[in-house]
Amino acid sequence: MWVIEGRVFEVRVGGVVVVPLEKRFWFRGSLKQICITTPAWEEKYEHHIRDIEF
Repeated sequence: MWVIEGRVFEVRVGGVVVVPLEKRFWFRGSLKQICITTPAWEEKYEHHIRDIEF
């Protein structure tokens, strides 16, 4: 499950998720994924959130 700006997206095997620029997102579940970002991802901008109530 992905949540982008509060909107829930159920993603299945082979699915694609596109997160618009500057939108907040998070995901939950046992995922194997490939993440392609532009501009390039930088760790200093990563913010982890734990124990989210949904």
